[in-house]
Amino acid sequence: MSHITQKLAQNTAIQIMGKGIGTALSLATFAILVNHLDIERFGALTIALNFAAIFAVLVDFGLTLTTTQMISEPGADEEKLLGNLLTLRAISAFTFLSTGAAIAFALPYQNDVKIAAAITCLSFFFGSVATMCIGVFQKRLALGRAVLAENLNRGAVTLLAVLVTIVAPSIILAASIFAVGAFVQLVITLLFVRRHVTIRPQISWSVWQRIIGKSWPIGVSIAFNLIYLKGDIFFMSIFHVPDAAIGLYGASYKVVDVMTTVPIMFMGLLLPLLAHAWAKNDASSFKNHLQQGFDAFSLLAIPFAFGAIVEGGRVLSLIKPELAAAGTIMAILGTATSVVFFGSLFGHAIVAVQKQRPMLWGYFVVAVLSTIGYVVFIPMSGILAAAWVTLFSEMLITLITAVVVLRVSNTQLNFAMFLRATLASVVMFVAIVFITFSSVVISVVLGITIYLLTLWACGGPSPKKLMLLAMPSRL
Repeated sequence: MSHITQKLAQNTAIQIMGKGIGTALSLATFAILVNHLDIERFGALTIALNFAAIFAVLVDFGLTLTTTQMISEPGADEEKLLGNLLTLRAISAFTFLSTGAAIAFALPYQNDVKIAAAITCLSFFFGSVATMCIGVFQKRLALGRAVLAENLNRGAVTLLAVLVTIVAPSIILAASIFAVGAFVQLVITLLFVRRHVTIRPQISWSVWQRIIGKSWPIGVSIAFNLIYLKGDIFFMSIFHVPDAAIGLYGASYKVVDVMTTVPIMFMGLLLPLLAHAWAKNDASSFKNHLQQGFDAFSLLAIPFAFGAIVEGGRVLSLIKPELAAAGTIMAILGTATSVVFFGSLFGHAIVAVQKQRPMLWGYFVVAVLSTIGYVVFIPMSGILAAAWVTLFSEMLITLITAVVVLRVSNTQLNFAMFLRATLASVVMFVAIVFITFSSVVISVVLGITIYLLTLWACGGPSPKKLMLLAMPSRL
């Protein structure tokens, strides 16, 4: 095994373990809050967090992806680029998040929702600066430090969530714990970055022009993406869907949100390899990396969709019995999550092949159709309409980005692994439906076991090879 491949394997293993710990902590925090705030107040907290997240996404303006891409280019002046990116990020974060906090107080929300949204804007300010530094660790294959900083954030939030429930459960205090955790992550991340490179705020107009020239198409596309990524909860709050219903939707979305960290983590490693191969005109390596990502996501995303459909409600009921009512929503959003895996693959590949500008029309069309869907159907069908429009939007944008990437790169994907994963998932689904256990944990373990054995029986990878496939490599 080459040194590079070994480092990639180590980083993937660290990320898997770290994300596992982070996921457990995030779910623990979610369980603590949803049980002590009740469904209605959790719905109000969901509105506040979602509102602030809209402006947090705008803050990025494509800078995170641009950072990884630019510092990975041969001969890049890393300190100069990072110094200028830091300045840009600080300016954009302050501008958008302070604007978001001001707008929150102008909307017809309850006072505690307004205050919680403003506090959450502060937490996203800290988080946005910390996120910009991840490119340093990605380039050096030292993501363990970024994972550690993130998990210390989540650990602090979980501990504070326990204290909040002891003191006085409220959505304002609940929002505050996320701000404290994000500040912890920022401080630790900056300390780790200093071991690799010195980052000082810099202003170089020529560098800013290069950065903005690369990032603005991503930023505009992100603005369009916001409509279908965050529009569901926002439009539900505007159309006065009851907080209790939004609480059920938010609980399902939280589980989905945790799962979407998997493709983002994977693509954080794969994007530099795709970008490097494309920059060197190495078509073979580019196609191999893209195929590896497609196969890995097929093996993970497809069984998750089938599992969410058949056991989503019962899994949520483990957290709080009342959440069983969100089973239908979980089934729809779980399917949308499986689509997000592939959307993440092709969305990152768009950046690698530098086709962000042509994709703007695609993002715009999906944004317009999503807005029409939310405005027309949410007043009639509430959370069900929001879930279905979200699924439609994810499927459409994934299809568009896939067509662009495959045409530009002249790549033909092999669907053998996709079909094997689908067949194994169908067998798993049927088995869980007909072999009923009162314990959802037993059902889930049985489903995973049947899936893996069926996958292996029909020519898919063994569990050991499955782990190796999930490691982006230069092979």
